[in-house]
Amino acid sequence: MSDTPEDIAAVAGVADSKPSSANQDRTPLWLDAAGKFALPVMTAIVALAGTYLTTTINEQNNLRDTINQREQAESALRTSMFRELVSPVVGDNGAMADGNRPERLALMAELLVLNFHEHFDLGPLMLYVDELADQTAANRNRLRSISRRVISRQLAGLSRAEELRKGAQCAAERTDVDIWLMSDASEPLDQPQTCDVASPADSKSAYFLCSSKQQESAVLAPFTVSSLDCQDRLTILLADLNWASNTVRVLATSAPDPKATGGPGAPEPTIPEFVEFTLSPYAMPFSDNTLLRSGNRFGIYLRQIEPSREPCTPPACDPTTRLMRLSLIWFPRDFIPPRERPTDFGEIRDALKL
Repeated sequence: MSDTPEDIAAVAGVADSKPSSANQDRTPLWLDAAGKFALPVMTAIVALAGTYLTTTINEQNNLRDTINQREQAESALRTSMFRELVSPVVGDNGAMADGNRPERLALMAELLVLNFHEHFDLGPLMLYVDELADQTAANRNRLRSISRRVISRQLAGLSRAEELRKGAQCAAERTDVDIWLMSDASEPLDQPQTCDVASPADSKSAYFLCSSKQQESAVLAPFTVSSLDCQDRLTILLADLNWASNTVRVLATSAPDPKATGGPGAPEPTIPEFVEFTLSPYAMPFSDNTLLRSGNRFGIYLRQIEPSREPCTPPACDPTTRLMRLSLIWFPRDFIPPRERPTDFGEIRDALKL
């Protein structure tokens, strides 16, 4: 039987259609396999991401809880310690009414100022313990030495000269200015002395000669110093220096600095101000400072006393001269004491970069 052309064409058409049908059958299988494989992979990725996020959040919460618990424990400890140290000093405690009371009070005052000087103004308490009638000279020397150490510690935290100089409108002085008071050791310790400028003062230091004797020919040359932004100019006078208590009366007059530049956008001249206070060894930067109307803040602190203890024997010290070094400090503009309520929240936000 011979094949007709129509039969041959039909067979060829069937043969040609078989490979195309096979390819069509393979495509759904590949897609199905890829879909079945992708679903577990995506599920695993999502599970791993969820586990990582959960672990990270739990670690952050645990760290936050640990910090909070530590802060609470430290606060409770400091509260208990503060109560135990203050009660015998300011309260009536029969156990302290013995011959060792001045010694114990001096020890408690030392512990208070060393551990709580950032949060409380402990100057009056230190002065009270210092001025006890039966207090010993050794205890007084130790209290004053610890106070100078705390002053240095607080000033170290404020020592940011580069930040203070930003935005200065003229050649500003260095951050601190040394003031030296000198007198003859032969003069009475408890008699008030008047201090006169010994030599022309510069932007770094000033020297005063102090004496209890009236000097009619003395020339009262003012000691002046400018703020770091050159908006305030202080004129400093010193009087009633007492070597027994290491105190001196400070009179400061603030007036607009003539070096301040004017022009559009320049701050308005400040109003003259007068400040008077008695500087003691227990004046500390975080609690004892003066805020001027311009926003500048300054303070004067006792940094060194010679001779630091009696008797004075050479070559450790000069027994013929008494010397006291004070430091005048200009504070950073963004400094706010712990006990002072801020009034310009915009400056706080700018300082915190919020």
